[in-house]
Amino acid sequence: FFCCFGFFVQGVAVPFGSAAMAPRYCGGASLGPRGCAKARGAGHGAAHAASRRTRTRTRWRMTGSWPSAASAPASLAPASRRGKGRHGVRAASDALEDVRVHEGFPDSRGSTMVPFYKYQGLGNDFIMVDNRHTSDPLLSAEEAASLCDRRFGIGADGVIFLLPPPNADGTNNAHADDINASQDAADGMEYDYAMRMFNSDGSEPEMCGNGIRCLARFAAEVEGHEVPCKFRFHTGAGLIVPEVLPNGLVSVDMGEPRLSQKEIPTTLESNDAGGSVVLQSLEVGGPLGSVPPPEEMFLPYEERMAKSIARKTKQGGAGVKEEWLVTCVSMGNPHCVTFGRPGDETLGGTLDLENLDVEYYGPLMESHAAFPEKVNTHFCQAIYDNPDSQEDLTDAVKVIHWERGAGRTLACGTGACSVVVAGVLEERLKQKCLVYVPGGPLQIEWQRNTDNHVIMTGPAQLVYKGMLPA
Repeated sequence: FFCCFGFFVQGVAVPFGSAAMAPRYCGGASLGPRGCAKARGAGHGAAHAASRRTRTRTRWRMTGSWPSAASAPASLAPASRRGKGRHGVRAASDALEDVRVHEGFPDSRGSTMVPFYKYQGLGNDFIMVDNRHTSDPLLSAEEAASLCDRRFGIGADGVIFLLPPPNADGTNNAHADDINASQDAADGMEYDYAMRMFNSDGSEPEMCGNGIRCLARFAAEVEGHEVPCKFRFHTGAGLIVPEVLPNGLVSVDMGEPRLSQKEIPTTLESNDAGGSVVLQSLEVGGPLGSVPPPEEMFLPYEERMAKSIARKTKQGGAGVKEEWLVTCVSMGNPHCVTFGRPGDETLGGTLDLENLDVEYYGPLMESHAAFPEKVNTHFCQAIYDNPDSQEDLTDAVKVIHWERGAGRTLACGTGACSVVVAGVLEERLKQKCLVYVPGGPLQIEWQRNTDNHVIMTGPAQLVYKGMLPA
């Protein structure tokens, strides 16, 4: 890992002998041919300390490995070696220090290099950019899409910008060095920061659940806030309030789910007393023959793949499509949740998630004509102690996500919230559930009987950091 990352940071983000990097890593002292800093004048002691840090980092960049585990900087060391606070965030009882110096969070204002920070939440990974000094993203949608490429870039599901909060005139602050919230005249809300994001295909979503957890963790670390701490983020989906907890988790008040046909939006008809779209029929795909017979699952892999390709490329038939039962939810962005096709089914649904061809059905549902703004699709199976139960609700569900603009991902925060809301509406799930996604479990609670808000709790973690040419 360190070898590959060291080569990447050196070769792509931090060129050898870059003069722009000298003041960034050694406090203004110049770098020699081997990366050492030579102190001059009254500041000899400080420059000498910077020199030792620079020699260590230069050696890592050139060799691809640290001289020893003890000499690795705190930002990439195990959590147990980063002081008293876990995961680099200091607990309220710890002595506060400036993490921008000690943990290596540089100030990007006026720099010829752009710092980036790779975060992940249950495998849903993002590139964070410190954009607090301007309301305009430092990267374009095209540049973000290039960086998200996993072979020719850093690799991520999206790029997220930490922006200053909106002002009363609808613009953003030039600087957001402190946590003083400003007033947005449009909706009367006070915000600490704003969030914008580009997906891996360059499209811009309203918000991202896993992304907002990672962004909250990033804001706490880059500003050096005590934990627990809360932030009020302005997003395309409205006000979102995450709380960074001392145990490395982030709990997010996702607000109320939107259930009406227009709020999602979808052309599917409302079929519920509350105006929501619940267990509505959706025709997807090609000929009816594209549904594999049950016995096909027991065939050898090569034969199953050949039959699958034959079904997908079949041109005959009357054009009858597969019917799915879906429930539509918006968490500020559109979601389509399905537990399977109609027929004799238990409450757990009919889907075999282990053998479901998500790469086939996902794009078809994402771009279905019933969703004018496209849609995030979630294939679900409720987990029961008694799989044949027709009466009891459960508090566990397994999900595979297909995200609009990103494809198949290991986790989707807003998607997990929509799954629990849909499962409650379909009378499958309890209001508080563990949602098992490929990246791990998320805890979701729909407080339907109180304030109607959805609370999401899950991890967010810094993976590594680096520099990009401006």
